[in-house]
Order: sequence, then C-alpha cells, then structure tokens
Amino acid sequence: TLQMGVLFLALLGLSTALICPDGGMCEDKDTCCKNTQGGYGCCPLPHAECCSDHLHCCFQGTVCDLVHQQCINKTVSLPLIKRLPSKQRSSPSQLVSGIKAVMCPDHESECPDDTTCCQLYDSSWGCCPLPEVETEYVFSVADSVICPDGKSSCPDGYTCCVQASGQYGCCPYQEAMCCNDHLHCCPSNTTCDLKHGVCKSGGHEVPLTKRISAGSRDVHAVPCNDSVACADGNTCCKLQTGKWACCPLPQAVCCEDHLHCCPSGTICNLAASSCDHPSGVALMPLVPNTPVFPLLTEDSKCDKSTSCPGKATCCKTASGGWACCPLPKAVCCDDHVHCCPHGSVCNLEAETCDDSSGVVPPLPLLTKVPALTSQVQQEKIMCDGQTSCPKDTTCCFMERTHKWGCCPLPEAVCCKDGIHCCPSGHTCDPHRSSCSSGPHRIPWSTKLSALSGPSVLTDVKCDNKSSCATGTTCCKLPSGAWGCCPLLKAVCCPDHEHCCPQGYTCNMQTQTCEKKGYNLQLTAALLSKVEQPALREALEETNVQCDSTGVFLCPPKSTCCKISATEWSCCPFVKAECCADMKHCCPVGYSCDLKAGSCIPQTQLTWDSLLGVRHKDSVHRGL
Repeated sequence: TLQMGVLFLALLGLSTALICPDGGMCEDKDTCCKNTQGGYGCCPLPHAECCSDHLHCCFQGTVCDLVHQQCINKTVSLPLIKRLPSKQRSSPSQLVSGIKAVMCPDHESECPDDTTCCQLYDSSWGCCPLPEVETEYVFSVADSVICPDGKSSCPDGYTCCVQASGQYGCCPYQEAMCCNDHLHCCPSNTTCDLKHGVCKSGGHEVPLTKRISAGSRDVHAVPCNDSVACADGNTCCKLQTGKWACCPLPQAVCCEDHLHCCPSGTICNLAASSCDHPSGVALMPLVPNTPVFPLLTEDSKCDKSTSCPGKATCCKTASGGWACCPLPKAVCCDDHVHCCPHGSVCNLEAETCDDSSGVVPPLPLLTKVPALTSQVQQEKIMCDGQTSCPKDTTCCFMERTHKWGCCPLPEAVCCKDGIHCCPSGHTCDPHRSSCSSGPHRIPWSTKLSALSGPSVLTDVKCDNKSSCATGTTCCKLPSGAWGCCPLLKAVCCPDHEHCCPQGYTCNMQTQTCEKKGYNLQLTAALLSKVEQPALREALEETNVQCDSTGVFLCPPKSTCCKISATEWSCCPFVKAECCADMKHCCPVGYSCDLKAGSCIPQTQLTWDSLLGVRHKDSVHRGL
C-alpha cells in the first residue's frame, strides 16, 4: 500500500507537469521555450517571454533586449534569465525516485531541483537557475542610500564609492565593485580591468562606468527660476507644460519625454526605459523627476542678528543656536537636527516625514542648514601686517623661503615640511605624501603663494596742497611752509626747525627732548611740502629693506627692528638700537634700559650727529 501511495503521488506530480511539444517536461509554472537544438527547454517563470537567441527568457510583461542583456518595460530593467533543459518523460517507476522540487517560502510556489527561490519585483516568487544561492535580491523602497560618512547620499539602487578626494561618489549599480582608481566602478560580480577600461565577468565585457558625485544630506536650494527651486544636488528639468521639476541627480541629463532623467555622461534610451552608456550598454532604469518647491528670497529673522534665507523656517539647534529648515512654516523635529514640511509629522525612528492624513507617501527627513548671521565674512585672511590669503584658506609659514603660503583649505593643518597641508581633522603623513584620518587617506595639498605686499600707504595731509609720508608728522617751517618730521605723532618745537618724539617736550635751551627725567638728544628732519610725484617715486628707492624678501620696507633715516620671528617694524632713528623686548628702540649712541623704560646715553651727542645731512626740499616716503 505504501508503494501504491508513492506511485499515486508520482502520477499526480506527472499530471501537473508541463509537457512541451517535443515531449520534454517542465515544471507546471515554467514556460516551454525552443532551444538551439530544435527541441525545447524550460524557462523557470510562468507565462514567460522566450527570447530569440533560444538561450534566455524574460518575465511576463517585459521584452527581451539582447543588445543590453536586459528584460525591460516602462518601469523596470532586469537581467535576462537563462533557460534550463527540459526533463524527458519517464516511467512511473522512475518518477518515484527521480522527482524533486524546491518549495518557496510562500509554501505555494515551487522551483525545480538545483534552483533557488528568489522573490520578484511584484512580490511573487521566481526560480534562480543556481543551487543554494545565499544572497537574496530584495528590491529596496528607500529613496536614497546613505554613504558611510553619514553626510552624503546616493539614489536608490546606487553604491557609495570613495573618491580620490576622500569624499563619496555614486556608482549606478547596486552592490557595485568600486575600482581602485577611485573614478570608475563595475556591476556586482564583475572585476575592474583598468588597463583595458572594461568590467569583466567570465567571457563578457562592458565598459567601465564613471561615478557621479554624491549628494549632500544637507538640503540647500538650486534655483530653477525666480520662484521655484530644487534641493542641493538635484537638477532642474522642464515638464511638458513648461513648468519645472527636479531630477534627484547632480548635473543630470533631462530626457526628452520631460518626465525622466539620467546621470551625467549617460544617454536617455526612452524606447528601452534605460539610461545607457555612450557605447550602448544599459546602466540603469530611467529616473523619474520629482516636484519642485517654492523659492523664497526674503530673509526670515530668527533674532536680531540671525536670519534664514527666503521664508525658510528658523529652528533651534541642540546648542541653543539657530538653524534653517529650507521649507516655509516647517515642523522642527525634536532631535534639533531635522525638519519636515508643514502639516507633516517627524518620524525620527523611521527617519521620515509622515503625512498626518496618510494620503501622501512618507518623505525622508530634511537636514537643517546653518543660519545666516549679520556679521560680514572676511574677504581675506591676514597672515601678518603685510601678507594675506583668500578667504576659506589657511596661512601656513614656509620655512624654506621664510614667506607665508596659503593652504587652499579652511582651518587646515600645516605640515612640518613647510610645503604641504591637510584638511582639518587630518594628520600629515610625509612618508606616504598623504593626509590620514583613521583608516582613510587622501592626497595632501600644496600651498599657494600668499598675497604679499606693503601695507596700504596713506599720506598725512598737512593742508589741501601739502602732505607728508605716512609715519611722519607735519610741522611748520620758519618760512611758513610745511615740513615733515620723520616721527609718528611728533611734537613740533617752537623754533619751527626741530621736533621730538611723542610724549617728549622740546628744551630749546639745552637743545634736547626731555621726558620723565631722562634726557634724549633732540632729533629733527625738516622736509618741505610734496610738489612733484616723479620726485617721490625716485626717492622711494631709498627705502630701507628689512630682509632679503623685499616685503618689509622702512622709510629712509629709520631702522628695521624685528617684532616677531617673521615680522618687522620701523624705528624712527638712523642706525638705532632695537630693544630685546621687540617693542621698543633707542637712537644710535643709546642703550635700552627695559627696567627703567628709557634710553640711556652712552656718549654726548649733538644735533648734527643725529641729523646728519638735512634735506629740506625732499619728501621721504616709506612703509
């Protein structure tokens, strides 16, 4: 009776099998397709489309694209399915020991022996012509793929790959192979052949695919016109109505149907509903456009000094400051990081914005962007009194040239070699000529030359017609004309021929400048008014050069004194002594007494020894 039962079950299985025209047998939910030998093979799909190469088949509702090796329709692009050989009809005694099947997880669908049940895009089950496949393909419904840095994202179905810059790019394949050149990628289960520029898999080759830049999770605005915009990392594309829509890819190609788009560098294949490589290989399905949002230009005030662009919504940060949600009347989420459109609810657990009515599908949370402060940003960064770098760069001192250089990165790390620099948070690795941050490495940057030059010179106006060089003081001459004392904010003596430093008084009887009981020989340099610019330019060559770079200059009849390891200042005395505190100086023949705060005379000096030859009709101009 047991054998009869087994035979009955075998006959029942035979009655449910699909018999092909040549007498071969396929599983009940298979499709018989002609093979290359003139017989029939089995496509492990119900009501399948048999391809004309007699080797492959496609899902119901799709067509075979043998050129691109895809099963396509208007919405999906799937790999071709390889057919299985049919089984010859056997006697019932043979069937008792020979019939096997793989039961799928729904406990209703079956696949032939030596195949694997895989869920299809419509949630039904199909048969993968490989035994014991470990990785199931699950169609993702997420709107984007978040890259490991937590800041970048790629479209659904893409793979994040690290670029040479250390930032992430997007490869238009799921579970793709990122190539070692940090520029290209290949489909899953293929290898990068950079030498020949192809992706290899067995005997098949497809061209390498160039990655696209990843989008930032911080949402900014890409204006389409004066009234509407798309999120940062998107591309504005026109609809058939002439209005705007958003392609969720940077620098994308807008397709001619005004409904879809493709990544930069690809071609819209509307007939196949795919984005193709220029060589003709299909890379991915067409990407549908998304709606735009209003672009609002009037700033929203958060407080007296902080505002948000347009009618973006001010939201408090965890630190108590302000951030901007790029939506009007937005909902600020409780995590103080994200926000949602007006009328929706923050679902922090699912990281979505849920519509309270349940009609609109969930949207990904939006990340706030920094608020705008009323403080004006610096157009340049001063390295010292005469040298500057452009904004968003960093001053780095170059030991070899003893000059400042500019690292083209904000708040950068200056490397000890005096030539290179690294981004903030990285360390310089001179052995590998790179910047490291944990396991990640990126090439280090080379500094640029700083914008060096003398300080902006402004003449000291004596009256509407006469002026003195910067750093000097206008004093009347006996003739009533103006002369120039080579001291800043000097005291003009009543004889109209001499002057004293600031804080001193003229003692005409002793012919000295006096201050706090200490005597300092009177110094004066009486100069006439400026009349001819050509004369001034010729005399500029007599400036005192402080170092070999020619960057730091002092006026004639003054002395260069260091005020730091890299900077110079001007002492208003010829052959002066620079004090050790790098702040003060004394005339020739005097020594610095820092404790007493004065200059101590070494020998008795006269006016003539201090003044030397006096030029009354020339103008000295310097830094």
